[in-house]
Amino acid sequence: MMEDQWTIAKYNPQWRTLFLETAARLRASLGDIALRIDHIGSTSIRGLDAKPVIDIQISVSRLEDLPRFKSGMEQLGFVFREENPDRTKRYFREAPGTRRTHIHVRQAGSFSEQVNLLFRDYLRQHPEDCLRYSSEKRRLMKLYKHDRIRYVEGKGPIVWDIIHKAHLWSQDIGWSPGITDA
Repeated sequence: MMEDQWTIAKYNPQWRTLFLETAARLRASLGDIALRIDHIGSTSIRGLDAKPVIDIQISVSRLEDLPRFKSGMEQLGFVFREENPDRTKRYFREAPGTRRTHIHVRQAGSFSEQVNLLFRDYLRQHPEDCLRYSSEKRRLMKLYKHDRIRYVEGKGPIVWDIIHKAHLWSQDIGWSPGITDA
């Protein structure tokens, strides 16, 4: 049975396993087209409560090469979401009736690719901000359980606050993305 995916769940170590299984299939299908395959989002941060949706970021050399990676994604059952308004990525979702998975294909070295990795890495090293973020997500879920747009918009202030802290932290430590997760 799939867990309710429009809720904030306690951290589940199984999320890492789910990522690794999917990432292995993606790596086998995409080969070196995928420069990086990373577990991002709240499920990638040990101890952080999250919506139980696995977010995967695939970094490619050029977003314009959509045909090079789209067919491999579709062969695995992922559905290209052409209507996605975010032009910094190409977005794929799970096939209907399967476990919720969001795949964000981004251009290697782009701001959107880097900020997602930095946000993740910062939260992995700063449990106090994880707790603060988790509390805010739970508060917003109570307020906007039936309004996803307002829930997502409501996270904006804390996300930008954490990104600001992560930026300062990155300068202090000389952060750069580590090796790819898969």
